[in-house]
Amino acid sequence: EPQHLACNEAFPAALAISRHGRGAIIPAPVELNVQVSVDAKHLILEGVAAHGPVVATSWDSEGLLLVTGSGVTLECPGANPMDGRWHCVPLPGGKLPLSKNGQSFSGAVAVTRAGRQAGAFAPGLRAAVLFPGEASVTIFSRTVHATATWLPTGEVRVAAPAVAASFAAAGEHLLLTAADGSVAQMMMADGIVSEIAVSAVGEPSHAWKGSCRLPSGSLARLALSTSASGLSEAKFILG
Repeated sequence: EPQHLACNEAFPAALAISRHGRGAIIPAPVELNVQVSVDAKHLILEGVAAHGPVVATSWDSEGLLLVTGSGVTLECPGANPMDGRWHCVPLPGGKLPLSKNGQSFSGAVAVTRAGRQAGAFAPGLRAAVLFPGEASVTIFSRTVHATATWLPTGEVRVAAPAVAASFAAAGEHLLLTAADGSVAQMMMADGIVSEIAVSAVGEPSHAWKGSCRLPSGSLARLALSTSASGLSEAKFILG
């Protein structure tokens, strides 16, 4: 079952990935508020499973960035997979501090490349972590040097807990998906949070897994729908 959704802001599609590194690239539908069934079986991320379950992903022109539950950051180079496989390698440097006392991480994480904008000081990575039971987002940053460690650079209180997070606008916006399907946007420059998508009324069986922004500016959302017989089906929803 796909658990994460990533958009490439230069490519009209989204990537749905399971916690164990399987997924699918989904072409974006043309119409808003359209639900598309997701077949998450025809893409494999190689080299990921040994580092734990995937807890965050982002997709850009350089490839994929992943964070696993053990705090390892991996990179999967290339704009697209080759023959249904995307080879991923751990980035050197420290682990993102997620787990405490060896416990599995159950919060939400977003990751992105940072410092690519004009006037930026230096390229690096940025992560946003919502620790379980905390009503805040903790921001971490690190450089791309081999010995770099993740350092906390800020914290912002949020009104409601989120079940998923992802970056947009080259890391300048943080999208926070709530359990009811609503999405809030946090501006990284000043921490201001505003709602950009309302809750999905009439979809009580949906378990919302994430959201991301497509090149058109439209919002894409991922949900798991459970039927009366207990079968789960992934839904890709535009708008």
